[in-house]
Amino acid sequence: MKKRILAVMMAGVLSLSFVACSDSDSDTDTSTDTSDTSDTTEAADIEYDVNDYVTLGDYNGIEITITGDYDYSEEGFDEYVDEQLEAAAIYVESDETEVTEESIVDVDYVGSQDGVAFDGGSAEDQIIDVGGNCSVDGGSYIDGFTAGLVGHSVGEEVAYEVTFPETYSNTDLAGQTVVFTFQINYIAELLTADSLTDDIVVENFDYDTVDDFMAAMKTDYEDELASNKDADIRTEVINTVQGNATVSGVPEDLLDAWVDMQVKYIENQFYYNTYTEYTLEEIADYYGQDYDEVLESITSSVEETLETVLVFQCIAEKEGINLDGYDDYMQEILEESGASSLDDLLSFYSTDTYSGEAYSKLVYYEDQGIQFCIDNAVVTVAEAED
Repeated sequence: MKKRILAVMMAGVLSLSFVACSDSDSDTDTSTDTSDTSDTTEAADIEYDVNDYVTLGDYNGIEITITGDYDYSEEGFDEYVDEQLEAAAIYVESDETEVTEESIVDVDYVGSQDGVAFDGGSAEDQIIDVGGNCSVDGGSYIDGFTAGLVGHSVGEEVAYEVTFPETYSNTDLAGQTVVFTFQINYIAELLTADSLTDDIVVENFDYDTVDDFMAAMKTDYEDELASNKDADIRTEVINTVQGNATVSGVPEDLLDAWVDMQVKYIENQFYYNTYTEYTLEEIADYYGQDYDEVLESITSSVEETLETVLVFQCIAEKEGINLDGYDDYMQEILEESGASSLDDLLSFYSTDTYSGEAYSKLVYYEDQGIQFCIDNAVVTVAEAED
């Protein structure tokens, strides 16, 4: 389990990047010209000529094919609504009347010992999974807590004995046999589109009517279709352009700087989770992993990421893309990040040897290089296979 946790931490940092939506009609000038673009290397805080590392192949006007369902359909919309409602995990009253092992039931219950209710043993409107002996949100119960409900009906009051385990945290109840009395309010089922009502929508989704809710879902579905198409185009463009290019390596100082940034991220994430300051070496030891192997994995992934960054930085330089759109780009990033200020956001990416501003500008050039290729790509959409 510990190794898996560290892997998740590393997965988060190795994908570390600003996230922003690039707009095809951006004000950024992406036209080809002969203007001086040497500020792209200066902005990186580390001196290097990207052309020493990258030989570009075809990137302007490349032909790509994407495969997917990007057009609105009633069937697709119905599936989308079902997915959203399932994710919301809202339970409503069903028509069933008898409790089975597969039932989800809404109950009130009172736990008593020697006829006296004990603290923490009572609750109302609890939706529980009878077969799983747990609440629907995953909270588990002591053995036998739900078993006595099977076979009883909605509206019944059911009482039976349950014994707490010897190791129960409350020593007053550990090993004790008590009586739980249940009132079975109703048998529940997950909310579906067919069972939506205006009252349910008002209570759970902050819309006035089912029609309002479904209209909002339709907009969200159409936005998701467009977003999926844009994401697939971006991925295919990146893969194609990078496949056409040759990268001989990455600047060593830049690699070291980005590795330091990733290490800082992991150390900060560990601190936020544990409120304990650990170095990466100490974190690796804590999770039972070899420090050198962890650092090697980070370095390898960073190097792979930088190869992509350099390819599109090279395109940005060749196409004369400058920093004119940088401020607007970062304002959008700031709004999406939730950070209180741009300085706070950039400090997150800063190390002793590398500034967050340098990182942000390099990511900006990469993003604009990608966007240039997207804007000039010839895209064919193939039908997805059933």
